[in-house]
Amino acid sequence: MEVNKYEYKIIIRALTTWEQEGRLSTEQAADLKENLLNKDSGRRQVAQYFFFIALCCILLAFGTIFLNEKLLEKIKAYFSWSDLVIALISACLSILWFWYIGAKRKIISAAAYEVYMVLGGLTVLTTLVYLCKEAGMEKSHLPFLSLAFPVLAILSPLLHSKALWIGAIAGMIAWFGSFSEWLSTGNLFLGMNYPVRFTVLGLLILAFAWLQVYFRPMRFLRIITYTAGLLIFFTGLWAVSIFGNFDSLAGWQAVRQIHVLAWSLVFASASVISFYLGIRFKDDLARDAGALFLIINLYTRYFEYFWDTMNKGIFFLVLAVTFGFLGWWLERTKRTSGLATKANNK
Repeated sequence: MEVNKYEYKIIIRALTTWEQEGRLSTEQAADLKENLLNKDSGRRQVAQYFFFIALCCILLAFGTIFLNEKLLEKIKAYFSWSDLVIALISACLSILWFWYIGAKRKIISAAAYEVYMVLGGLTVLTTLVYLCKEAGMEKSHLPFLSLAFPVLAILSPLLHSKALWIGAIAGMIAWFGSFSEWLSTGNLFLGMNYPVRFTVLGLLILAFAWLQVYFRPMRFLRIITYTAGLLIFFTGLWAVSIFGNFDSLAGWQAVRQIHVLAWSLVFASASVISFYLGIRFKDDLARDAGALFLIINLYTRYFEYFWDTMNKGIFFLVLAVTFGFLGWWLERTKRTSGLATKANNK
């Protein structure tokens, strides 16, 4: 909600007072404060841009320092430290950092807080990397990922950090890929190739997003989980509509593309259903995802089946008529619902 500078100060003062009196929890007050925007000044938006740049620089610095094996070996040799000592030092730094930022949370912006949480999360990951090295498990990414994503998933609600939750989801995706590959037979895990696996994973993440409503400490993370689930589900289904469920690239190339047409129909049906449910229940994410991937599906099918045979102008004319009709239908539906609302109000 956008408010002017005067209104912003009054609302913040009221929220702080209600939080101190116990009428609002710390999480509720923080969520309400995050949704306030001061429209009198562009400095807040500029500050967010700078914090985003700072986040990118942090990631680059971390990659440069900790992915450079020669630099790490020099540091270890100079101080005569073992992997366990580095892990313990990193763990202590993580604890102190999270405690310090948590104490300063009320006086820093939400964007700055998330940047600081990313820095702390990277320190936690450093701890896990050196613990795996100390245990002799550095040759495989699976042990590290098996620790990384649950640790970040636990820290995120405890520290009320969306950035850590995004890291947890990314770690979980990487873990699932590594774990399913480790248990796969003939490039198939439970009879599923990579695209089908991640389609199923997207459905599981969507199911978890709905369950988050019933866990108060994780409610503020639901929109991130829901968005990630939609993207993973539809991206996986799009890949399935191209490659099917074949266990190898050679097997896929040996058949005509018409053999995976059924998957294309499933993909189109899922997009239409998402589009309809998004309109029906006023879910913008589901509506936009359905429309976006329906367009992607149509363009993909065109390049697969009609690129060499159909006139390009005819194809785009059909697309124009189709989406023009959809736009007309949506406008008509909106106009009808608006008239019905006015009639009910009278």
